[in-house]
Amino acid sequence: MISARFLLRIRFFSVLGLFVALSACGQRPPIETTILSAGNETPTAFINLQVSAAQTQVTVTPTLTATAAVTASSTPSATFASTLSPTPAFSPTWTLTVNKTLVSASGTPSARGTMTATISASETAPPNACFGSINGSVVADLNSDSQAEAGEPGVQGAKLFLYNASGVIGLYTTGNGQFYFPGLVAGKYTLTAAPPSGYTPGDKGSFELNVECDQTVTQNFLMNGGTPAPDATPTAASRSKITPVVSETGTPRASRSGASASKFKPFSVAAVYDIAGCGAITAPGLYRLTTSLTSQWDCIAIHSDNVIFDCQGYSLNGRDYNGYGVVVHQIGNVLSQRAPQNIEIRNCKSSKHKYGIFIDAAQNLYAHDNTLSDNFRDTDERGFGQFLGLTEGGGIRVGAATNALIENNTTNNNAIGIDVRNGSGITVRGNTASQNSAWGVHFYNVQFGEIDGNTTADNIRYCTWGNGTVGPGCDAGGIMLQAGSSKNVVRDNIITGGNGNGIFIKAHGTPCGDGNVIQGNTINGALYNAIELSFCRDNKIAGNHIANSLDGIWLGFAQKNEINGGNELRDLANHGIISWNSSQNNVSTNTIVNSREGLYFYSSEYDREQFFFVPGAPSDHISTENCLCDNSLLNNAVAAIHLNNSIKNQITQNRLTNNAVNFVMEGNTAGNIIQDNQIQGGAYRLDAPNPQRVAFSNKPRALTAYTFEGRPLSRAEFLRALWTDAPEESFDLRWFKTKMRISLRWMLESQ
Repeated sequence: MISARFLLRIRFFSVLGLFVALSACGQRPPIETTILSAGNETPTAFINLQVSAAQTQVTVTPTLTATAAVTASSTPSATFASTLSPTPAFSPTWTLTVNKTLVSASGTPSARGTMTATISASETAPPNACFGSINGSVVADLNSDSQAEAGEPGVQGAKLFLYNASGVIGLYTTGNGQFYFPGLVAGKYTLTAAPPSGYTPGDKGSFELNVECDQTVTQNFLMNGGTPAPDATPTAASRSKITPVVSETGTPRASRSGASASKFKPFSVAAVYDIAGCGAITAPGLYRLTTSLTSQWDCIAIHSDNVIFDCQGYSLNGRDYNGYGVVVHQIGNVLSQRAPQNIEIRNCKSSKHKYGIFIDAAQNLYAHDNTLSDNFRDTDERGFGQFLGLTEGGGIRVGAATNALIENNTTNNNAIGIDVRNGSGITVRGNTASQNSAWGVHFYNVQFGEIDGNTTADNIRYCTWGNGTVGPGCDAGGIMLQAGSSKNVVRDNIITGGNGNGIFIKAHGTPCGDGNVIQGNTINGALYNAIELSFCRDNKIAGNHIANSLDGIWLGFAQKNEINGGNELRDLANHGIISWNSSQNNVSTNTIVNSREGLYFYSSEYDREQFFFVPGAPSDHISTENCLCDNSLLNNAVAAIHLNNSIKNQITQNRLTNNAVNFVMEGNTAGNIIQDNQIQGGAYRLDAPNPQRVAFSNKPRALTAYTFEGRPLSRAEFLRALWTDAPEESFDLRWFKTKMRISLRWMLESQ
């Protein structure tokens, strides 16, 4: 193991020195690969499963064949979305050249390949698990000298298998030979490479790797050969014929968005060019497409600052859902890559690509008025896709961007309509993102962004859920925020039709999205939850109009969120607002009409292995200390307010009108304060056990209090406890007692 690491270190620094020399000679970044996958290789949808780290070393003797398959003996009880590790301080990038066609194999790739896997979850990560990742490249050793050298391309379609005691993950390398395994629980892994047709292993083909917390391990492979399969015809990279337009003068503006509210800043360019073929843009200017184009892989590659690319309504058509219609690469040499600045992409149509537009990174980006539909979907012909995980493929993908405006695009019938990952100051506004198989608009680790005024409908797929249930919905929805997407504003969107969920802030095994504002949205017809918050806190849900979903707003393990500001929830098949194991949430000034139950707050046991990422013990996650205050609950068919093992909540100043049952109390409902509720019609249901049975009055200001054991306090006991302060009492309790004293004095004086 030590000798392997030593040889790898020597190999890396030898290649690094050569690449620095090439950079000094003015070598350009890549356009596209000329190596195609074998004709019988049909990559399936990318699946990203969580794997627990093995506690002991695992030895695997793989059989490397072109048709290697991945199977597992059983289906896991649950899978979780992976965590992308932070970008390391130094991440090498290899620039290689073959037949004057430049090919990149990046150390921190964005996965464009696909993978399939099932996994037997024989081990579970500890509650305090941390995560790292593995990346690298597979390089064709054309001269068989056991070295990766300039002129040797990456190998597309190689199969990478990552093993440990829990199971295996498999994926294909991208067109430049890149691969990436994010969100791995720290521990020991075995990484094995199987070559595609036309190649044989050029090294031992299997390495033992140790993944550490918040670190990325880079491992590269060599393969001999380079002859594509007989039924695959290499397609040479097409070059643009770029001609300056002499007759056009002046300074074309980058955009009309200067007066709009976004962090994008319009810029100007002087030169104007026409483009009649696929190729690379390597200098500033306005580039105008003059005809529709078709490409096997990437078509237009941008490697420069200050570029406006205008398709003028023409199309960039792909083949077999590979590559990108337009791709923006990072620029610079191996030691100083950076995001290009001032990029605008407009008036393009792109279909049958992996992504219509793919942005590696950018500063000050404007993508607008494009139609990016009918690109890669992550489902089969039946509409079946994966449950949980990180989906790949779609209309537009923006990565590592700052100050971007994504506006007035149409992104229908993809895996993801608009996919934004790892950025800040990004505005997604006025787009249409419908009939996608995963999500309409997706934020992944995005902060201080806006999703504003978009229309998204019918984003849905079928899958087999973790418990074996087959059905629609399956982690799909209109708008998804995950992996620490925080302090964003989601407002004034129209989310209709059969979306799995409407707006979903998710954190299954990844950092939570906190401090977001969800305001003024219209959500109608979601299959499950119109709005869902999982494992998050300090979010605000205000002024939304919700109807015709299963549940209106769903909270799970959520703390200190505000659900107020006049949310209107109507005609819900199950609950208006439902809360599981959540605490200290303010649920007030909402109107809930014609649902099965208006408010349902409950606690129950949960599978600690499935929810390994939830800190603390189950006793730390119960339904408690929520304020259910000043809500209007009308015509709910079963109950207005239902508490089940939910304690120490404040239920005050609600208006309950014509509900079948006003209060349902089950299990442990100790310490709840029910006061000043205005009740018209309906009945009471007292299902709590005898020691916790409670009584109510129809009087508007009726009050019942309980001991922590669930016994109702007599009037004398309550008044004595209220007027007595103990030194150990918390500030909150003393504040509550002061408020109650004032209220009682007012009640006595008003009689």
